[in-house]
Amino acid sequence: MKSSEIQPRKLVIFDIDDTLVHTQTKVRVIKDGTVVNNLNSHKFTHYKLQPGESFDFENFRNAHDFFYNSKPIIPMINQLKHDINTGNKVVMVTARADFDDRELFLDTFRKYGVDMSKVHVYRAGNMQGKVPIEHKKKSIIKNLLNQDKYTKAIMYDDAKPNLDLFVSLKQEYPSTKFYAWHVSLEGQASEYQRADEEHP
Repeated sequence: MKSSEIQPRKLVIFDIDDTLVHTQTKVRVIKDGTVVNNLNSHKFTHYKLQPGESFDFENFRNAHDFFYNSKPIIPMINQLKHDINTGNKVVMVTARADFDDRELFLDTFRKYGVDMSKVHVYRAGNMQGKVPIEHKKKSIIKNLLNQDKYTKAIMYDDAKPNLDLFVSLKQEYPSTKFYAWHVSLEGQASEYQRADEEHP
């Protein structure tokens, strides 16, 4: 069997905050050197920066806080493990930047039986510029799609703007079927949108 025949043909993308785990970590909104707002991950997803504002992700780098205070979303953790076990190409794409302790961050998932040696974590928060997070995530996913010819791409995320841009990639990758799954605050995934129409 040729090596190309055994490579995964399905790309599965998981967001982290409010998709795989619930956290209490806050993103600070800064204006003129002063904290003007504190946003949990759900509010951060929908927040639009006003003129002169910027995000401070320092708390999002705290691996100790993430390890001890994250609450697993069990149905989604099980979905993650299922996709890993079936040999799919599985990645996490998060708005966060690098944690201050990589191994402790990974241990957060290992303690629930996730084989993190088979999952790569891409951090949109490491990307420079004031581009909205959904566009940074789209850029990461485009790079992944350019690395292999996937027949299917699936994304689980609690933020609809991320899912909208993900499905829009169908225009650039017509041979790939795109399936977007929205994860509710209760941790239930429902099909949000798909772009899988067949071309004659």
